[in-house]
Amino acid sequence: MKKNLRIKGSFFFFCLLLIQLAAIFLLPFTAVTAGIVILIDLSLWMYMIVLRNRVEISNQQKIQYASHRAQEALDYVSVEMPVGIITWDDNNTFTWTNPAITESVQQLTKDDQQDMINELLQRAEKGKNIYKIDNILYHFDLNLEKRIVYLIDVTKEYTLENKEKQQQAVVGILSVDNYDDVIDRRDDKEVSNLNSFITTIISDWMDSYRIFYKRVNAERFFLFGRYDDLEKMIENNFDLLEHIRVSAEKQDMLITISMGISYGTESLEVIGDEAQNNLDIALVRGGDQVVVKNAAEGKKPVFYGGNSASAAKRTRVRSRAMSTALKNVFNQTGNVFVMGHRFPDMDAIGSAFGVACLARYHDKKVRIVINEEETIPDVERCLEEIHQNGELENLLISPEAAKKQRKAGDLLVMVDYHRPSLSIDQELYEQFENIVIIDHHRRGDEFPDNSLLTYIESSASSASELVTELIQFESNEQQKMSKMEATLLLAGITVDTKNFAVRTTARTFDVASYLKTCGADASLVQYLLSTDIQSYLEISKLVGESDYVRDDIVVATGTEDQKYDSVTAAKTADTLLSMVDINAAFVIIKRTDGVIAISARSSGTINVQRVMEVLGGGGHFTNAATQLENSTIAEAKQRLLEAINKQLTEGTEE
Repeated sequence: MKKNLRIKGSFFFFCLLLIQLAAIFLLPFTAVTAGIVILIDLSLWMYMIVLRNRVEISNQQKIQYASHRAQEALDYVSVEMPVGIITWDDNNTFTWTNPAITESVQQLTKDDQQDMINELLQRAEKGKNIYKIDNILYHFDLNLEKRIVYLIDVTKEYTLENKEKQQQAVVGILSVDNYDDVIDRRDDKEVSNLNSFITTIISDWMDSYRIFYKRVNAERFFLFGRYDDLEKMIENNFDLLEHIRVSAEKQDMLITISMGISYGTESLEVIGDEAQNNLDIALVRGGDQVVVKNAAEGKKPVFYGGNSASAAKRTRVRSRAMSTALKNVFNQTGNVFVMGHRFPDMDAIGSAFGVACLARYHDKKVRIVINEEETIPDVERCLEEIHQNGELENLLISPEAAKKQRKAGDLLVMVDYHRPSLSIDQELYEQFENIVIIDHHRRGDEFPDNSLLTYIESSASSASELVTELIQFESNEQQKMSKMEATLLLAGITVDTKNFAVRTTARTFDVASYLKTCGADASLVQYLLSTDIQSYLEISKLVGESDYVRDDIVVATGTEDQKYDSVTAAKTADTLLSMVDINAAFVIIKRTDGVIAISARSSGTINVQRVMEVLGGGGHFTNAATQLENSTIAEAKQRLLEAINKQLTEGTEE
């Protein structure tokens, strides 16, 4: 309708304009003509005034309408919208709250208001956006420039999410670590009593959490539950580990258990496979512990227990099986490259040359990767001896040369470590698809994805001991290791056992005896592991800088301007541990490459591996270490003290 009126008005205006033009150009100029022109101009002027007034009225109406709608929206936001709004001043006290949040905060005093704003600001800095008032959970969003916080009630959503999480499936596998050893040489009656003993304790514990379980054989149980059941177990720190160990000791039996547990929203097949993998990790780490991990990709495992040192569980049968498996791997792959960890010690060097000996037995071309610019004094003396032996010297290769020589199908053997990040050259490691691992450290979270063969025995004294056992099965009259190779392997065992004082078993002495029959030179070992006067003085200075964490735990720290090698730190920790009433020693130093290194030693009553794992390291129950990049000595000490206190609080001591 309005559109038709505009069209008619425009047509009328156009007609008047034509009449005016006709009167001017076609009619003679008279008073009548002038009157007509003036009359038309007046009409046009009046029309323009009316049109302008209409436009002004229309715009005013629109502005009033928009203003009215905006006021309604503002009233809804500030009064009716179910989103809490709080503004604050320079003193962090409230200046205004909308009705949606007023009732929840009206009882807060001025100090309470300041505490609330400060906590919101701190949470926002940490990336957290949930805040609880009474029993209500709010998701909050801050506008720091305008000092406004918006709070949305997410209690129902959180409750539903939490309920869904509590219903997640949990699959666990429980294994008696040393069942075969315990029943050995026991008659049927004693074995039956032992089975009843194990079943009773485990069944009572399972029943207390109301989870479904099933014993599938003499030494293994399966358990199924929900996440809320698992939370209760975690809250009690899996007290079954301690309970069954203590109960067994009262009956003069050495029994420990391990569990692998997984949970999540994935399929039961994926969760079950992850549970089995977690159990394998627990067993490789020495048993007497629980490994829990979300089955979702990218999640990290959490470890509980591990409060007893590894018992010797490997047998000659397993060693022979590993020897056969390694032989098959050699036959199926190309050239062999052997690599230890960064700043290798004598165990890494000895086991590397031992693997080279095995590869030689199978006519494989082998090279030992070493960066001679990253060495410790013991290894420097060792390399001097190796360079005097042309046959062994030819086995050495730098990481750069190894990258050029590597071909598809070649094999990398990792010795004395299993964490890729500790490789002498990680870029070189990443080029290999075929990997074998021979290590004696407890397995950690970081691990190669697809290894052809994994031989990890945390009960062994050293990687050199494991390699020597493999050599024993391969040696004969035609295939013998050289005297220097035997000496290097013996040096590796000697350094990791502190001259056969710690982590030794009957197998360790058997292996050492075999190396002596192969010509190992004990005097050369003593020379390679000897300490010069300067190193002795550095150790003494570090010992003098030690502080007590508690009566039986000490921490020694170097200075920011003094750099040491990792051997000095290790020897300092060993020296501290030899003192009376010291059960754990930690040494913090700055390495020659600027990285902060921590060496940890324990007498066996404190699990220093767990402490080092908190800092990203690992190792053994009684011998562990870690490296911290982009850190200072003071920061490293603070983190170490926090890790020690955390482990002591969680009861990692026996």
